[in-house]
Amino acid sequence: MEQGLISNIQHYSLQDGPGIRTTVFLKGCPLRCRWCCNPETQSMEPETMKGTVTGTWMTVDQVLREVEKDEIFYRHGAGGLTVSGGEPLMQGAFTLALIREAKKRYLSTAMETSGQGDSGFLLEIAGLLDTIYMDIKSMDEAKHRKWTGAGNAAILQNIVQVAYLKQRGRLILRTPVIPGFNDEPEKIEAICQFVETLPPGIGYELLPYHRLGRDKYTGLDRDYPMEDVKLPEGRIETLRAIVEGHGLGLWDYSI
Repeated sequence: MEQGLISNIQHYSLQDGPGIRTTVFLKGCPLRCRWCCNPETQSMEPETMKGTVTGTWMTVDQVLREVEKDEIFYRHGAGGLTVSGGEPLMQGAFTLALIREAKKRYLSTAMETSGQGDSGFLLEIAGLLDTIYMDIKSMDEAKHRKWTGAGNAAILQNIVQVAYLKQRGRLILRTPVIPGFNDEPEKIEAICQFVETLPPGIGYELLPYHRLGRDKYTGLDRDYPMEDVKLPEGRIETLRAIVEGHGLGLWDYSI
């Protein structure tokens, strides 16, 4: 029976897909983004954060029984299950089994992924999902490697493949806007030009940098890599104007 290492199951989530979601955070990530707000999901081993063990092995049925506790919230909207992390592709077989069983139970499904992972699992999972969110952090390979620990070639290739697979579905690309990494107008301009080469109807949004995960680093006895950097005032508005100028943005994914 397939098991996955679960960091946390978050009920009544409003930020991880259409409607009210139940978000399952998996452990394990191949990237080490300096700004990561979920450092407790990076390792593929259980670990202690603030005196609490994060990382529990669960079967597909155990996870879905927990998810289905929120089923009443899904009935009158677009809510459902979102698989996040960490990186779900680090546990590709489990993620695929979880999504397959969720679809059998008529649950709406979404996944948040960095795109760094096995393309076979990614495409098979993406074909089942109602919504998939993929990060596109930078078009600069060297800078991407320096700030995340890995290059961007495989990620960009995976985005292209999913874009053509889901051109009649719901693919939403996201860029976390990080000071000193990709918050210059020319960096977002380059990403927009790439998105324009993909099939039409793909959503795209900018996610402003925040430090909400800072206390988690303290709880894990780790230093917070970003220190006290902040986005310059008005920067996110400037960058969103660039996105809008390219005719890109989020569409209504609730219908």
